[in-house]
Amino acid sequence: MVSCMGSPWSTFVKETSSRAENRFLGERFHDRLLLIRALTRNAKLNEEIEYPEFKANGSQVGFDTIGDTILDFTIIDHFSQGSKKLEKIRCSPEQLNDLREFYGNNLILHKFAKNTLKLQDYIIWGKDEKARKTWNDPRTDLLADCFEALLGAIYLDRGIKGVMKFMEKTRFFQTIDRMSRR
Repeated sequence: MVSCMGSPWSTFVKETSSRAENRFLGERFHDRLLLIRALTRNAKLNEEIEYPEFKANGSQVGFDTIGDTILDFTIIDHFSQGSKKLEKIRCSPEQLNDLREFYGNNLILHKFAKNTLKLQDYIIWGKDEKARKTWNDPRTDLLADCFEALLGAIYLDRGIKGVMKFMEKTRFFQTIDRMSRR
């Protein structure tokens, strides 16, 4: 990771992460560079950028994979009452898989990220993506990847308890249920 002490980059990191921390966690990340990385689209790094530290810090690529795995875990945990033993699970393994596929559906995650979290307002977009507002394209689910990258960063910074707290704070399951009834 890149040092961010006393520079324009450090100011950017502090201001950008503070906004997102207040919105999504209500507390500070231990490593704000994880959050910045999760919020940075690869397109941003493929253009002329204002801070060279951006490239060294990287983009959300890979964080979405971590977040996808963590999301699957939180879905299973939520519907199995946190039980690690199969015999105590409220649902059959097949039902758990159906729930995992439903709550982890990219179109649903995109809508949740866009309409509930307003994640598009916190993502560090490439200029073209931002100008075209690609998150509004009805054929895209790119905010699903951004949401998963955010989950990945929360997990890396705060562990599974931090992710669970975030899911509760955002009322993830209740909101998805409400969205699906429309």
